[in-house]
Amino acid sequence: MHSLMSVFHNHIQGMERENNSIMEVKKILSSIHNILTERKENTFMSLKVKGLLDENRRDGLEEGCVKFTDDVLGMYTSCVQYLEKWMTPMEEFSPFMWMDMSEPPTWDDVEACIKYLGEKGVPIDDVKCFDEVVNLKRFVESRGDDNEFMGLQVHQKWAKYFEKAKSIAAYSELLKIAQFVFALPAHNANVERVFSLMHSQWTKERNQLSVQSLKGILFLQYNFKDMSCKDFHAHMLSNKKVLRKISSTAKYKWADKKDEEEKPDEEEEKPDEEEDQD
Repeated sequence: MHSLMSVFHNHIQGMERENNSIMEVKKILSSIHNILTERKENTFMSLKVKGLLDENRRDGLEEGCVKFTDDVLGMYTSCVQYLEKWMTPMEEFSPFMWMDMSEPPTWDDVEACIKYLGEKGVPIDDVKCFDEVVNLKRFVESRGDDNEFMGLQVHQKWAKYFEKAKSIAAYSELLKIAQFVFALPAHNANVERVFSLMHSQWTKERNQLSVQSLKGILFLQYNFKDMSCKDFHAHMLSNKKVLRKISSTAKYKWADKKDEEEKPDEEEEKPDEEEDQD
């Protein structure tokens, strides 16, 4: 059981990594599925467990050993079935697996992707796309021995490719495909992180926070989480526009109410001014 849990734990950590794409999550699920399937087919048990079973057999507990072996097989079967239940919906995104850039793409793979997007109302010019795929293929081939590049996340690989291109015209159709794929949430871990941040801010002691204020706090915490306090301080000092807004009263509710109350007075004064002019 400990060995089985470690398989799930190690893969789940990789699957819930921030900014993962559909392709990366699908590959991780396939990896877990392959491991569990192999264990099931070989009725895998550790040497320590097998040694204990041998001792029990010598003590005449053959029936209990058979039952234990059947339970192990049943456990693997249940795990595989459970995993397949969650993998089935993701089969829809199989046409996008070439986008992980682990190997040069083939036109057949990209063509299947274009057909899928066409059905979803995302038109792709296949003539333009073919020429762009040829350039992409050369790019991936040139990075085949670059371990640093291959270790990047999928969205980072595509960012490198787009940066290298001379102009957007060189990858316009591939960009449409990338925009569609990377807009798909690969998992709900990021959403759970936002809820965790929200609960740490919207406490019983601070339950009068407005939604707008909470939204601003979460936006900063989530998007600037990799920036140190020193760097954030320097960033804020360099942004004069933000500093002016911080020092203004516009962020307070009473300021909005005051502005609303003053507006009718200004409107009432206008007719009097017009009468004086007459």
